[in-house]
Amino acid sequence: MSGAGNGRRVLALVGLRCSGKTTVGRALAELSGAAFRDLDEEVASRAGLGSAGEVIEELGLDRFRELESAALARVLETAGDRTVLATGGGAVESAGSVERLRQDAFVVWLRAPLGVLRQRMGDDPTSARPRITPGDEDEFISLDRRRGPLYEAAADVVLDVGDRAPGDLAAALDGIWRG
Repeated sequence: MSGAGNGRRVLALVGLRCSGKTTVGRALAELSGAAFRDLDEEVASRAGLGSAGEVIEELGLDRFRELESAALARVLETAGDRTVLATGGGAVESAGSVERLRQDAFVVWLRAPLGVLRQRMGDDPTSARPRITPGDEDEFISLDRRRGPLYEAAADVVLDVGDRAPGDLAAALDGIWRG
């Protein structure tokens, strides 16, 4: 593989919660014939719990981040020829994880307006995610301020999500990844 993907076999999606990492990642994997891995699912499975939210609630955020870093390293080491990876929203908060992503993956930041993220979170009946910035009136603003520069520094490409359909975003990413 050559072109914009720089020959990297893993395309990693980063972005805030509800930006579409899992949905777009699955669509891209199906479209391109790539494998799909979800980092939150990897962490939950390793911890023997049902979701990333349960891991945070049961073990705490610090332990979750440790498990997440280990899972990321494992996924990047074991990924096949073409793998799409949906990272957790906070994976970029670990400098070691960002270094691994930059070294071993073609990183795409799915950047979405905060209003779109709030709407998606409100529309998702399964989104029982624990707050990770206690006391904030609007967690998305706090997370965007903290993580936005980290996503930008990690990303090879920034893709503005807006109200684009997951299939359209997947098609755009497939073209970019293949070059």
